[in-house]
Amino acid sequence: MELKKIFLLIVIVCITTIKAKTQDTFYGEIGLTGGCGFVLGDTNGFLFQYSQPVGGLYAKYKINGRWETRLQLDGGLLGYVKGQKSVYGGLQALGEFNFFNYGVKKWEADCSWFSPSLVAGLGLVAFDLAGKPKFTVTIPMGIGMKFKLSNRVNAGLYWTVAKAFSDKLDNASNPNGEYGKFWNNQDWYSTAQVYLSFNFYKICAPCRNGAKAKKKR
Repeated sequence: MELKKIFLLIVIVCITTIKAKTQDTFYGEIGLTGGCGFVLGDTNGFLFQYSQPVGGLYAKYKINGRWETRLQLDGGLLGYVKGQKSVYGGLQALGEFNFFNYGVKKWEADCSWFSPSLVAGLGLVAFDLAGKPKFTVTIPMGIGMKFKLSNRVNAGLYWTVAKAFSDKLDNASNPNGEYGKFWNNQDWYSTAQVYLSFNFYKICAPCRNGAKAKKKR
């Protein structure tokens, strides 16, 4: 319910403050995130069950209004059974696709102050169960929604699931004996987070490609 309230607040603020016609393009973006996380594995097969608090930060490089790259560092707790949780920290390199031409220059007719998005990439996660730290590679993927609160400030939310190359995130390694079945046997972990971010490194205002136009002779 808390996530729904936060999402509703973001939508209300966006509707009352955004002026799409004044948007500019920025190469960079930094942001803070916060939400919940849980493990999907041998001990839990239900979305958002046993959720625990997570948070993090990220940095983006914007290629254009459709494509972005993101480096994200987050951590917190991942619940996997009632009363049980693991401590984790993850680093993810992600590619992000915007369905709408988001945060672009004002002369482009299809510019948008909001957009749904898709993300996917590679990650590395460290997790600790009973004082025994372990590491595994992950394949994160997810969906999101973003809004411009002003020319430089963004807000949004996203939900990701990450396939781990490990069956020990939930402290239960293959109890059913299904060895070799990567998609069924290896664990997943998931986070749902909201974020607030700031744009920087503005592209030259009078130019389409970020370079200053040459003066005509």
